[in-house]
Amino acid sequence: MARAKVVDFDYYQFLRISQRAGNAGQRLEKSDARWGDYVRQNNINEVAATAIARQKFESAVPVIIAEGSDTDGLYFYSRDDEACLRLVTLE
Repeated sequence: MARAKVVDFDYYQFLRISQRAGNAGQRLEKSDARWGDYVRQNNINEVAATAIARQKFESAVPVIIAEGSDTDGLYFYSRDDEACLRLVTLE
């Protein structure tokens, strides 16, 4: 798996990206059948990323944006905290 870290991401920018991806059918919820394929294809360590997100937010919600752009990836957001985290690959 590629090395990655979870970083803070602007919540309001995430909301715009999420809305755009949702309108295009490219916002994946955990229950989406495409979720597992995306995680495998992109070598995402979902367990570690989720553990980190849960340390920051009590109610972290995972979402994958898969539009084919530089904003693609795994995000965790919390409406209660109005905050967002993003998993980024280290080069």
